[in-house]
Amino acid sequence: MKKWLSITLGIVTAIGGFLDAGTIATSGEAGAKFGLGLIWAILLATVMAILLVEMVGRFTAVSQKPYAAAIREELGFRFYLFPLISEIIAEGLLLTAELGGMAIALSLVTGLSWHILFPVAVVIVFLMAWRAPFDWIENGPAIFGMLMLAFLVGVFVMGGPSQETVQTLWKPVIKPGELADYFYLVAAILGATISPYLLYFYSSGTREEGWSGKSLLLNRITAFAGMGFGSLGSITIVIMSAIVLQPQNIQASTLGEIGLTLATPFGKIGSLIFACILFVTCLGAALECVLALSYNVAQGFGWPWGENKKPVEAAHFNLILVLFLVIALLINLIGIEPLQLALFASTIIALFLPLSLLPFLIIMNNRQYLGDKINKPWLNILVLLILLIAFVVSITAIPLELLSGGG
Repeated sequence: MKKWLSITLGIVTAIGGFLDAGTIATSGEAGAKFGLGLIWAILLATVMAILLVEMVGRFTAVSQKPYAAAIREELGFRFYLFPLISEIIAEGLLLTAELGGMAIALSLVTGLSWHILFPVAVVIVFLMAWRAPFDWIENGPAIFGMLMLAFLVGVFVMGGPSQETVQTLWKPVIKPGELADYFYLVAAILGATISPYLLYFYSSGTREEGWSGKSLLLNRITAFAGMGFGSLGSITIVIMSAIVLQPQNIQASTLGEIGLTLATPFGKIGSLIFACILFVTCLGAALECVLALSYNVAQGFGWPWGENKKPVEAAHFNLILVLFLVIALLINLIGIEPLQLALFASTIIALFLPLSLLPFLIIMNNRQYLGDKINKPWLNILVLLILLIAFVVSITAIPLELLSGGG
């Protein structure tokens, strides 16, 4: 039974992909601008995330090697440096956005400026990442992340989308001059949802949990259930934004505006629920982000790592963790609003996607690692399609960012 509770690993991983500041930002803006017209992008990202998470979990469970270490061993240290550097840049920005999301959530409750509360968010993440065992990090955000279901309840309370809004599902209304915005949000949704740090975190999490070749069914169910829950959360944010914000021509340009999606059906308690959701999901995503970065560097350089080790037993791992939190503090001094930073970080992630996903084709077909658990031919075809999509997204992300003005 305890082993099956590990399904929360999928949920907390999904929080990083589907329910973090970046995805709340993209989903909120998508619904406010284009109604239900971008739900297809979330569904596409969901299928891609399920496939990638299942594969990286299967690889780690069978080979007993985390993804980052496998990239270094199979493709060499020089190649490993390319995805590592791209991850440091993209996830450093995203970590700052997640901490900013936590600070804004605290600001909504206390009335204090989020700039003042940003260091408080850093301290909270530091204490949990430094001292909490992995199952606390895994179970806490996953359980409280269920608050996301408030968006689903809100859809029913509001009576669901109007017939006119439902029609945008297959016929989005794109106003003159907004085509670049539309495709920019497609790239941002894909970048925010299939962030490579999900794979590094999930891979390391399976090792922290002690999964083996006997855990493949658990891995499959965890991938489906976790990513499915995250996808449901993202889609309900889009629907609520389409119901509440689009008719009022509110662009969802701040996280506070997105909070109106719950304040409208539930009143003041809705604002409090949104603040709690924002805090919990951004906390989970910040922990996932900083740990994924620390896992990646430590595993790539062959240093001891693990949340279940004492800090002195994994000194480099914990030093990296502290270093990235300090970097996030410094980035915050620039003063960029977290929602805009999250959108920009999603664009950068999209830009570097092929670098992080390319190794899948190689390691998932290596019998030395996987034996008879290598990818079936149809899975390799799907990986090629994912790589093709990632390549298209990567070469269009920056031009779309410039044309749309960042959404």
